[in-house]
Amino acid sequence: MSNRYIGYCGGKRGKVFRSPDDIRNVDLILGGIMPKFIAAIVMLFLSTVAYAEVGNGYVGERECFACHKQVKADYQIDRHGRVFTAAPGSDLQAKGCEACHGPGAAHLGAVDKEEQDLKIENFKSGKELPVEQNKRCLACHENAERGFWKGSGHEMSGVGCSTCHKIHSPEPRPTMTVCFTCHKERRAQLQRSSHMPLREGKMTCNDCHNPHGGPGPSALKYSSVNDNCYSCHQEKRGPLLWEHAPVRENCANCHDPHGSNYESLLKLKNPYLCQSCHVAGNHPSSVYDATKIPGGSASPAQQMLGKGCLNCHSQVHGSNHPSGARFQR
Repeated sequence: MSNRYIGYCGGKRGKVFRSPDDIRNVDLILGGIMPKFIAAIVMLFLSTVAYAEVGNGYVGERECFACHKQVKADYQIDRHGRVFTAAPGSDLQAKGCEACHGPGAAHLGAVDKEEQDLKIENFKSGKELPVEQNKRCLACHENAERGFWKGSGHEMSGVGCSTCHKIHSPEPRPTMTVCFTCHKERRAQLQRSSHMPLREGKMTCNDCHNPHGGPGPSALKYSSVNDNCYSCHQEKRGPLLWEHAPVRENCANCHDPHGSNYESLLKLKNPYLCQSCHVAGNHPSSVYDATKIPGGSASPAQQMLGKGCLNCHSQVHGSNHPSGARFQR
Protein backbone atom coordinates (compact mmCIF):
# COMPACT_ATOMS: atom_id res chain seq x y z
CA MET A 1 0.00 0.00 0.00
CA SER A 2 2.85 2.38 -0.64
CA ASN A 3 2.10 5.85 -1.96
CA ARG A 4 -1.58 5.64 -1.03
CA TYR A 5 -3.67 8.28 0.68
CA ILE A 6 -5.36 6.64 3.63
CA GLY A 7 -8.64 8.33 4.51
CA TYR A 8 -10.69 8.47 7.66
CA CYS A 9 -11.99 5.10 8.80
CA GLY A 10 -15.51 5.93 9.92
CA GLY A 11 -18.39 3.60 10.56
CA LYS A 12 -21.04 4.95 8.16
CA ARG A 13 -19.04 6.79 5.56
CA GLY A 14 -18.52 3.67 3.39
CA LYS A 15 -15.37 4.47 1.42
CA VAL A 16 -12.50 4.26 3.85
CA PHE A 17 -9.64 4.42 1.35
CA ARG A 18 -9.24 7.04 -1.37
CA SER A 19 -6.64 6.63 -4.12
CA PRO A 20 -6.63 5.50 -7.75
CA ASP A 21 -6.56 1.88 -6.54
CA ASP A 22 -8.40 2.25 -3.25
CA ILE A 23 -10.10 -0.64 -1.50
CA ARG A 24 -13.74 0.19 -2.08
CA ASN A 25 -15.57 -1.99 0.41
CA VAL A 26 -14.18 -2.93 3.77
CA ASP A 27 -17.08 -5.38 4.17
CA LEU A 28 -15.18 -7.79 1.91
CA ILE A 29 -12.48 -7.88 4.53
CA LEU A 30 -14.87 -8.26 7.43
CA GLY A 31 -17.05 -10.79 5.64
CA GLY A 32 -14.79 -13.76 5.98
CA ILE A 33 -11.93 -13.34 3.52
CA MET A 34 -9.72 -12.59 6.49
CA PRO A 35 -10.31 -13.73 10.05
CA LYS A 36 -12.12 -11.07 11.98
CA PHE A 37 -9.47 -10.60 14.63
CA ILE A 38 -6.83 -9.99 11.94
CA ALA A 39 -9.16 -7.57 10.17
CA ALA A 40 -9.61 -5.63 13.41
CA ILE A 41 -5.85 -5.36 13.88
CA VAL A 42 -5.33 -4.24 10.28
CA MET A 43 -8.08 -1.62 10.48
CA LEU A 44 -6.71 -0.27 13.75
CA PHE A 45 -3.24 -0.03 12.22
CA LEU A 46 -4.46 1.71 9.08
CA SER A 47 -6.53 4.19 11.07
CA THR A 48 -3.51 4.98 13.23
CA VAL A 49 -1.35 5.51 10.15
CA ALA A 50 -3.97 7.75 8.61
CA TYR A 51 -3.99 10.12 11.56
CA ALA A 52 -0.25 9.90 12.01
CA GLU A 53 0.05 11.37 8.52
CA VAL A 54 -2.18 14.35 9.12
CA GLY A 55 -1.81 14.72 12.90
CA ASN A 56 -3.69 16.64 15.59
CA GLY A 57 -7.10 15.75 14.21
CA TYR A 58 -6.55 17.31 10.77
CA VAL A 59 -7.94 15.11 8.00
CA GLY A 60 -7.19 17.11 4.84
CA GLU A 61 -9.51 19.09 2.60
CA ARG A 62 -10.34 16.09 0.41
CA GLU A 63 -12.44 14.77 3.27
CA CYS A 64 -14.30 18.10 3.35
CA PHE A 65 -14.95 18.09 -0.39
CA ALA A 66 -16.38 14.56 -0.23
CA CYS A 67 -19.54 16.07 1.30
CA HIS A 68 -19.35 19.80 0.61
CA LYS A 69 -19.30 19.75 -3.18
CA GLN A 70 -20.89 23.17 -3.70
CA VAL A 71 -18.48 24.75 -1.24
CA LYS A 72 -15.64 23.09 -3.13
CA ALA A 73 -16.76 24.77 -6.37
CA ASP A 74 -16.81 28.18 -4.68
CA TYR A 75 -13.61 27.56 -2.74
CA GLN A 76 -11.61 26.77 -5.84
CA ILE A 77 -12.30 30.19 -7.36
CA ASP A 78 -12.38 32.45 -4.29
CA ARG A 79 -9.32 34.24 -2.95
CA HIS A 80 -8.75 31.93 0.00
CA GLY A 81 -8.97 28.79 -2.08
CA ARG A 82 -6.56 30.06 -4.72
CA VAL A 83 -3.97 31.13 -2.16
CA PHE A 84 -4.28 28.16 0.18
CA THR A 85 -4.02 25.72 -2.72
CA ALA A 86 -1.42 27.32 -4.96
CA ALA A 87 0.77 29.41 -2.67
CA PRO A 88 0.10 28.99 1.06
CA GLY A 89 1.98 31.55 3.10
CA SER A 90 2.26 29.45 6.24
CA ASP A 91 1.76 25.95 7.62
CA LEU A 92 -1.67 27.02 8.80
CA GLN A 93 -2.78 28.11 5.31
CA ALA A 94 -1.51 24.82 3.89
CA LYS A 95 -4.22 23.04 5.90
CA GLY A 96 -6.86 24.37 3.50
CA CYS A 97 -10.41 24.29 4.86
CA GLU A 98 -9.20 23.36 8.33
CA ALA A 99 -7.08 26.51 8.55
CA CYS A 100 -10.31 28.40 9.25
CA HIS A 101 -12.79 25.74 10.34
CA GLY A 102 -10.43 23.84 12.62
CA PRO A 103 -9.45 20.16 12.67
CA GLY A 104 -12.08 17.98 11.02
CA ALA A 105 -11.65 14.59 12.73
CA ALA A 106 -14.14 15.30 15.49
CA HIS A 107 -16.57 16.68 12.90
CA LEU A 108 -16.42 13.48 10.84
CA GLY A 109 -17.11 11.43 13.92
CA ALA A 110 -20.08 13.63 14.83
CA VAL A 111 -21.50 13.29 11.31
CA ASP A 112 -21.17 9.51 11.44
CA LYS A 113 -22.99 9.41 14.76
CA GLU A 114 -25.59 11.92 13.53
CA GLU A 115 -24.93 14.17 16.50
CA GLN A 116 -26.61 17.54 16.72
CA ASP A 117 -23.35 19.22 17.63
CA LEU A 118 -21.25 18.86 14.48
CA LYS A 119 -18.07 19.86 16.32
CA ILE A 120 -16.84 22.27 13.65
CA GLU A 121 -16.57 26.04 13.41
CA ASN A 122 -18.99 27.01 10.65
CA PHE A 123 -19.21 30.71 11.64
CA LYS A 124 -23.00 30.39 11.80
CA SER A 125 -23.76 28.19 14.76
CA GLY A 126 -23.37 30.87 17.42
CA LYS A 127 -21.46 28.46 19.63
CA GLU A 128 -18.60 30.93 19.94
CA LEU A 129 -18.58 34.63 20.62
CA PRO A 130 -17.56 36.81 17.65
CA VAL A 131 -14.26 37.58 19.36
CA GLU A 132 -13.40 33.87 19.29
CA GLN A 133 -14.42 33.49 15.65
CA ASN A 134 -12.43 36.57 14.73
CA LYS A 135 -9.26 35.04 16.14
CA ARG A 136 -9.27 32.57 13.26
CA CYS A 137 -9.27 35.41 10.73
CA LEU A 138 -6.73 37.50 12.61
CA ALA A 139 -4.30 34.58 12.61
CA CYS A 140 -3.52 35.66 9.04
CA HIS A 141 -5.08 39.10 8.67
CA GLU A 142 -3.74 41.00 11.67
CA ASN A 143 -1.67 43.37 9.56
CA ALA A 144 -1.37 47.14 9.13
CA GLU A 145 -4.88 47.69 7.78
CA ARG A 146 -6.36 45.84 10.75
CA GLY A 147 -3.87 47.16 13.29
CA PHE A 148 -6.58 49.17 15.06
CA TRP A 149 -9.15 46.35 15.18
CA LYS A 150 -8.71 45.56 18.87
CA GLY A 151 -10.68 48.14 20.79
CA SER A 152 -12.38 49.51 17.67
CA GLY A 153 -16.06 50.37 17.61
CA HIS A 154 -16.99 47.30 15.59
CA GLU A 155 -14.93 44.94 17.75
CA MET A 156 -16.39 46.37 20.98
CA SER A 157 -19.91 46.03 19.51
CA GLY A 158 -19.42 42.31 18.95
CA VAL A 159 -19.26 42.47 15.15
CA GLY A 160 -17.71 39.37 13.59
CA CYS A 161 -15.64 39.25 10.43
CA SER A 162 -18.25 37.00 8.83
CA THR A 163 -20.93 39.64 9.52
CA CYS A 164 -19.53 41.76 6.68
CA HIS A 165 -17.38 39.34 4.69
CA LYS A 166 -18.71 36.37 2.70
CA ILE A 167 -15.66 34.16 2.74
CA HIS A 168 -16.51 31.79 -0.10
CA SER A 169 -17.80 34.48 -2.45
CA PRO A 170 -15.47 34.99 -5.43
CA GLU A 171 -16.40 38.69 -5.65
CA PRO A 172 -16.55 41.15 -2.74
CA ARG A 173 -19.92 42.60 -1.79
CA PRO A 174 -20.46 46.31 -2.63
CA THR A 175 -19.15 48.40 0.26
CA MET A 176 -22.27 50.55 0.63
CA THR A 177 -24.51 47.48 0.68
CA VAL A 178 -22.51 46.05 3.57
CA CYS A 179 -22.35 49.29 5.58
CA PHE A 180 -26.00 50.22 5.12
CA THR A 181 -27.10 46.84 6.45
CA CYS A 182 -26.51 48.29 9.92
CA HIS A 183 -26.06 52.03 9.35
CA LYS A 184 -29.49 52.73 7.93
CA GLU A 185 -29.53 56.35 9.09
CA ARG A 186 -26.56 57.02 6.80
CA ARG A 187 -28.47 55.58 3.85
CA ALA A 188 -31.25 58.07 4.56
CA GLN A 189 -28.84 61.00 4.87
CA LEU A 190 -27.29 60.10 1.53
CA GLN A 191 -30.64 60.78 -0.18
CA ARG A 192 -30.53 64.44 0.78
CA SER A 193 -29.98 67.07 -1.87
CA SER A 194 -26.43 67.88 -0.75
CA HIS A 195 -24.37 64.72 -0.34
CA MET A 196 -21.01 63.14 -0.96
CA PRO A 197 -20.83 61.40 -4.37
CA LEU A 198 -21.40 57.91 -3.01
CA ARG A 199 -24.66 57.49 -4.90
CA GLU A 200 -22.84 58.36 -8.10
CA GLY A 201 -20.18 55.72 -7.45
CA LYS A 202 -17.30 58.20 -7.22
CA MET A 203 -16.37 57.24 -3.65
CA THR A 204 -17.27 54.70 -0.96
CA CYS A 205 -17.53 54.66 2.82
CA ASN A 206 -13.99 53.25 2.94
CA ASP A 207 -12.56 56.45 1.47
CA CYS A 208 -13.08 58.11 4.86
CA HIS A 209 -13.56 55.21 7.28
CA ASN A 210 -11.59 52.06 8.00
CA PRO A 211 -14.21 49.55 9.19
CA HIS A 212 -11.47 47.62 10.98
CA GLY A 213 -10.67 50.64 13.14
CA GLY A 214 -8.57 53.75 12.71
CA PRO A 215 -6.58 56.32 14.66
CA GLY A 216 -9.35 58.92 14.50
CA PRO A 217 -12.88 59.09 15.89
CA SER A 218 -15.62 57.00 14.26
CA ALA A 219 -13.03 54.71 12.64
CA LEU A 220 -11.68 57.53 10.47
CA LYS A 221 -8.57 56.69 8.48
CA TYR A 222 -6.70 59.73 9.83
CA SER A 223 -6.13 60.96 13.36
CA SER A 224 -8.62 63.85 13.16
CA VAL A 225 -11.72 64.89 11.23
CA ASN A 226 -9.82 67.72 9.53
CA ASP A 227 -6.95 65.50 8.38
CA ASN A 228 -9.53 63.18 6.88
CA CYS A 229 -11.13 66.07 4.97
CA TYR A 230 -7.77 67.46 3.85
CA SER A 231 -6.97 64.19 2.08
CA CYS A 232 -9.30 65.49 -0.67
CA HIS A 233 -9.77 69.18 0.13
CA GLN A 234 -6.10 70.17 0.21
CA GLU A 235 -6.85 73.82 -0.54
CA LYS A 236 -8.50 74.15 2.88
CA ARG A 237 -5.46 72.90 4.81
CA GLY A 238 -3.47 76.14 5.02
CA PRO A 239 -1.41 77.44 6.71
CA LEU A 240 -3.30 80.72 6.45
CA LEU A 241 -2.53 84.22 7.63
CA TRP A 242 -6.04 84.68 9.03
CA GLU A 243 -7.57 81.47 10.33
CA HIS A 244 -11.19 80.88 11.25
CA ALA A 245 -11.06 79.15 14.65
CA PRO A 246 -14.00 76.71 14.29
CA VAL A 247 -12.69 75.67 10.86
CA ARG A 248 -9.26 74.82 12.31
CA GLU A 249 -10.94 72.96 15.16
CA ASN A 250 -13.27 70.64 13.25
CA CYS A 251 -14.86 70.76 9.79
CA ALA A 252 -17.89 69.02 11.27
CA ASN A 253 -18.68 72.14 13.30
CA CYS A 254 -20.34 73.51 10.17
CA HIS A 255 -20.63 70.56 7.76
CA ASP A 256 -22.43 67.22 7.96
CA PRO A 257 -20.37 64.92 5.74
CA HIS A 258 -23.10 62.28 5.41
CA GLY A 259 -25.64 64.59 3.79
CA SER A 260 -27.63 67.77 4.27
CA ASN A 261 -30.61 69.60 2.83
CA TYR A 262 -28.54 72.78 2.70
CA GLU A 263 -25.84 73.62 0.18
CA SER A 264 -22.26 72.48 0.68
CA LEU A 265 -23.31 69.95 3.33
CA LEU A 266 -23.95 72.78 5.82
CA LYS A 267 -25.74 71.88 9.03
CA LEU A 268 -27.93 75.01 8.95
CA LYS A 269 -28.89 77.60 6.39
CA ASN A 270 -27.05 80.91 6.36
CA PRO A 271 -27.17 83.23 8.23
CA TYR A 272 -28.39 80.96 11.03
CA LEU A 273 -25.30 78.75 10.90
CA CYS A 274 -23.05 81.77 11.43
CA GLN A 275 -25.29 83.14 14.16
CA SER A 276 -24.99 79.93 16.14
CA CYS A 277 -21.59 81.39 17.16
CA HIS A 278 -21.68 85.07 16.20
CA VAL A 279 -24.44 86.36 18.44
CA ALA A 280 -23.03 89.62 19.82
CA GLY A 281 -21.85 92.93 18.39
CA ASN A 282 -22.69 94.80 15.19
CA HIS A 283 -24.96 93.08 12.68
CA PRO A 284 -24.37 89.46 13.84
CA SER A 285 -26.77 90.19 16.69
CA SER A 286 -29.56 91.17 14.32
CA VAL A 287 -32.63 89.00 14.11
CA TYR A 288 -33.12 87.65 10.59
CA ASP A 289 -36.64 86.39 10.00
CA ALA A 290 -39.32 86.46 7.32
CA THR A 291 -39.75 90.21 7.68
CA LYS A 292 -36.22 90.73 6.27
CA ILE A 293 -36.76 88.92 2.97
CA PRO A 294 -37.85 90.82 -0.16
CA GLY A 295 -41.55 91.54 0.13
CA GLY A 296 -41.47 91.41 3.92
CA SER A 297 -42.70 94.13 6.23
CA ALA A 298 -39.16 95.42 6.89
CA SER A 299 -36.28 96.42 4.66
CA PRO A 300 -34.64 93.38 3.03
CA ALA A 301 -31.41 92.22 4.64
CA GLN A 302 -28.59 91.13 2.36
CA GLN A 303 -27.83 88.32 4.80
CA MET A 304 -31.12 86.72 3.71
CA LEU A 305 -30.26 86.85 0.02
CA GLY A 306 -27.96 84.75 -2.14
CA LYS A 307 -25.24 83.09 -0.06
CA GLY A 308 -26.10 84.96 3.11
CA CYS A 309 -23.08 86.00 5.17
CA LEU A 310 -20.81 84.68 2.42
CA ASN A 311 -21.93 87.52 0.17
CA CYS A 312 -19.34 89.58 2.04
CA HIS A 313 -17.28 87.09 4.05
CA SER A 314 -16.43 84.90 1.10
CA GLN A 315 -13.18 83.45 2.53
CA VAL A 316 -14.86 81.85 5.51
CA HIS A 317 -12.31 79.00 5.66
CA GLY A 318 -9.48 81.51 6.17
CA SER A 319 -7.59 84.13 4.24
CA ASN A 320 -4.01 84.92 3.25
CA HIS A 321 -4.80 88.51 2.29
CA PRO A 322 -3.17 91.16 4.51
CA SER A 323 -6.57 92.82 4.87
CA GLY A 324 -8.49 89.58 5.27
CA ALA A 325 -9.02 89.68 9.02
CA ARG A 326 -12.78 89.49 8.49
CA PHE A 327 -12.48 86.96 5.68
CA GLN A 328 -13.80 89.44 3.11
CA ARG A 329 -10.90 88.99 0.70
